[in-house]
Amino acid sequence: MDNNKWSIWAEQLRAIAQNGITYSKNGFDLERFHQLQVIAHEMTAQLADAPREKVDDFFLPEKGYATPKIDLRAGVFKQSRILLVKEKEDGRWSLPGGWADVCEAPSIGAEREVLEESGYEVKAVKLAAVRDTLQHPYHPKNPHHLIKLLFLCELKGGCPTENLEISEINFFPVEKLPPLSRGRTIKEDIQLLSKHLDNPGLPTEYD
Repeated sequence: MDNNKWSIWAEQLRAIAQNGITYSKNGFDLERFHQLQVIAHEMTAQLADAPREKVDDFFLPEKGYATPKIDLRAGVFKQSRILLVKEKEDGRWSLPGGWADVCEAPSIGAEREVLEESGYEVKAVKLAAVRDTLQHPYHPKNPHHLIKLLFLCELKGGCPTENLEISEINFFPVEKLPPLSRGRTIKEDIQLLSKHLDNPGLPTEYD
């Protein structure tokens, strides 16, 4: 059986449990939803080969209705080369980006992430794609269901600056990419952004 299917089922069970805990008033129902949450966490721990406690710490702070998380990624080009940052976590490269922040416009968030992760100042000029990561070959899959927003950005200034998460910063030809951190960025993301760079009138792609 494909582990990806089990990951999706675990995420769906976790969402059902979280929604039930949020809205149920019946004590017996709440007990069952908490049990369902435990089962979902145990499934995720088995699939990730991680301790259950680590999964609990990752998910239990979440409350309220379960929704996908928003991942912002920026496509920044210089002379047809794409800006990538090397993640210290896995030693591979990705488009600069990260979680959307509460009360912050997504385009502003993408600009902020580029500055924080690379030191470059950019301006978001176009939303190139809205991607459901479950529909594309990102690997490993994040335990959360992610919606990825890919912004085409214009380079304005700044200089490469390493930080706690990033060890290297560089621009690469689209046809000659380094090893990618495929849970964050796949080559299809970069190819799509390059296509929108060459053809600004293309419509935003979405799942």
